[in-house]
Amino acid sequence: MVETDVLQLNDMSVGELKEMWRQYFDSEPIWKTKRFYIPRLAYRMQELAYGGVPEHIKSLLLGKTVLKHAEDNDGTCLPPVGTRLVKTYRGKEYNVIVSTAGFQFEGIYYKSLSAVALKITGKRISGRFFFGLGENK
Repeated sequence: MVETDVLQLNDMSVGELKEMWRQYFDSEPIWKTKRFYIPRLAYRMQELAYGGVPEHIKSLLLGKTVLKHAEDNDGTCLPPVGTRLVKTYRGKEYNVIVSTAGFQFEGIYYKSLSAVALKITGKRISGRFFFGLGENK
Protein backbone atom coordinates (compact mmCIF):
# COMPACT_ATOMS: atom_id res chain seq x y z
CA MET A 1 0.00 0.00 0.00
CA VAL A 2 1.45 3.34 -1.08
CA GLU A 3 0.38 5.26 2.04
CA THR A 4 2.25 2.84 4.29
CA ASP A 5 5.35 2.95 2.10
CA VAL A 6 5.34 6.75 2.12
CA LEU A 7 5.04 6.87 5.91
CA GLN A 8 7.99 4.49 6.25
CA LEU A 9 10.25 6.98 4.45
CA ASN A 10 10.52 8.98 7.69
CA ASP A 11 12.08 6.00 9.47
CA MET A 12 14.71 5.30 6.80
CA SER A 13 18.36 6.27 6.95
CA VAL A 14 19.91 8.57 4.35
CA GLY A 15 21.62 5.52 2.84
CA GLU A 16 18.30 3.70 2.45
CA LEU A 17 16.70 6.79 0.93
CA LYS A 18 19.57 7.11 -1.55
CA GLU A 19 19.06 3.50 -2.62
CA MET A 20 15.34 4.16 -3.13
CA TRP A 21 16.26 7.26 -5.14
CA ARG A 22 18.33 5.12 -7.50
CA GLN A 23 15.39 2.74 -7.96
CA TYR A 24 12.73 5.38 -8.54
CA PHE A 25 14.72 7.95 -10.52
CA ASP A 26 17.43 5.88 -12.21
CA SER A 27 20.06 8.46 -11.30
CA GLU A 28 22.73 8.91 -8.68
CA PRO A 29 21.64 10.85 -5.60
CA ILE A 30 23.80 13.83 -4.69
CA TRP A 31 22.10 15.25 -1.60
CA LYS A 32 23.09 14.45 1.97
CA THR A 33 19.94 15.12 3.99
CA LYS A 34 16.69 13.23 4.49
CA ARG A 35 14.84 16.52 4.10
CA PHE A 36 15.54 16.49 0.37
CA TYR A 37 14.69 12.85 -0.34
CA ILE A 38 11.48 12.24 1.60
CA PRO A 39 9.07 14.62 -0.21
CA ARG A 40 10.46 13.80 -3.65
CA LEU A 41 10.36 10.05 -3.10
CA ALA A 42 6.87 10.29 -1.62
CA TYR A 43 5.67 12.25 -4.64
CA ARG A 44 7.28 9.81 -7.08
CA MET A 45 5.78 6.78 -5.32
CA GLN A 46 2.32 8.32 -5.48
CA GLU A 47 2.85 9.47 -9.05
CA LEU A 48 3.65 5.92 -10.15
CA ALA A 49 0.75 4.44 -8.19
CA TYR A 50 -1.95 6.97 -9.07
CA GLY A 51 -0.65 8.75 -12.16
CA GLY A 52 1.12 12.07 -12.44
CA VAL A 53 -0.18 15.56 -12.88
CA PRO A 54 -0.52 16.41 -16.60
CA GLU A 55 2.15 18.83 -17.84
CA HIS A 56 -0.36 21.53 -18.81
CA ILE A 57 -1.79 21.49 -15.28
CA LYS A 58 1.70 21.64 -13.74
CA SER A 59 2.48 24.74 -15.77
CA LEU A 60 -0.75 26.40 -14.67
CA LEU A 61 -0.07 25.58 -11.03
CA LEU A 62 3.48 26.87 -11.29
CA GLY A 63 2.38 30.02 -13.09
CA LYS A 64 4.76 29.28 -15.93
CA THR A 65 4.30 29.60 -19.65
CA VAL A 66 4.20 26.27 -21.39
CA LEU A 67 6.91 25.85 -24.00
CA LYS A 68 4.51 24.95 -26.81
CA HIS A 69 7.34 24.16 -29.19
CA ALA A 70 10.83 23.03 -28.36
CA GLU A 71 12.17 26.46 -29.26
CA ASP A 72 13.77 29.24 -27.31
CA ASN A 73 12.78 32.90 -27.70
CA ASP A 74 15.30 33.34 -30.51
CA GLY A 75 13.82 30.42 -32.48
CA THR A 76 16.69 28.03 -31.90
CA CYS A 77 15.89 24.48 -30.91
CA LEU A 78 16.04 23.30 -27.33
CA PRO A 79 16.76 19.72 -26.32
CA PRO A 80 13.60 17.55 -26.30
CA VAL A 81 11.36 17.51 -23.24
CA GLY A 82 12.69 14.98 -20.75
CA THR A 83 16.33 15.59 -21.64
CA ARG A 84 18.67 15.66 -18.64
CA LEU A 85 21.40 18.28 -18.92
CA VAL A 86 24.44 17.50 -16.79
CA LYS A 87 27.03 20.14 -15.92
CA THR A 88 30.04 19.83 -13.65
CA TYR A 89 30.91 23.18 -12.11
CA ARG A 90 33.62 23.68 -9.50
CA GLY A 91 33.76 19.95 -8.82
CA LYS A 92 30.03 19.47 -8.29
CA GLU A 93 27.66 17.83 -10.77
CA TYR A 94 24.38 19.61 -11.54
CA ASN A 95 21.36 18.06 -13.28
CA VAL A 96 18.64 19.99 -15.12
CA ILE A 97 15.58 18.39 -16.72
CA VAL A 98 13.99 20.01 -19.79
CA SER A 99 10.19 20.08 -19.36
CA THR A 100 7.23 21.73 -21.01
CA ALA A 101 7.08 24.09 -18.02
CA GLY A 102 10.69 25.20 -18.43
CA PHE A 103 13.78 23.74 -16.79
CA GLN A 104 13.62 21.78 -13.54
CA PHE A 105 16.59 22.19 -11.23
CA GLU A 106 16.61 20.89 -7.65
CA GLY A 107 12.83 20.53 -7.68
CA ILE A 108 12.17 24.10 -8.86
CA TYR A 109 11.06 25.12 -12.35
CA TYR A 110 12.93 27.96 -14.07
CA LYS A 111 11.80 29.79 -17.19
CA SER A 112 15.26 29.81 -18.77
CA LEU A 113 18.58 28.02 -18.70
CA SER A 114 20.19 31.36 -17.91
CA ALA A 115 18.18 31.51 -14.68
CA VAL A 116 19.50 28.06 -13.75
CA ALA A 117 23.07 29.09 -14.62
CA LEU A 118 22.66 32.17 -12.40
CA LYS A 119 21.44 29.98 -9.53
CA ILE A 120 24.45 27.67 -9.90
CA THR A 121 27.20 30.23 -10.49
CA GLY A 122 25.86 33.36 -8.84
CA LYS A 123 26.74 35.22 -12.06
CA ARG A 124 24.71 36.27 -15.07
CA ILE A 125 25.79 34.00 -17.90
CA SER A 126 24.22 32.56 -21.02
CA GLY A 127 22.49 29.34 -20.04
CA ARG A 128 23.11 27.87 -23.48
CA PHE A 129 26.81 28.64 -23.21
CA PHE A 130 27.04 27.37 -19.62
CA PHE A 131 25.41 24.04 -20.51
CA GLY A 132 27.33 23.73 -23.80
CA LEU A 133 24.30 24.04 -26.09
CA GLY A 134 25.55 26.79 -28.35
CA GLU A 135 27.82 29.72 -28.81
CA ASN A 136 27.90 32.61 -26.38
CA LYS A 137 26.34 35.54 -28.23
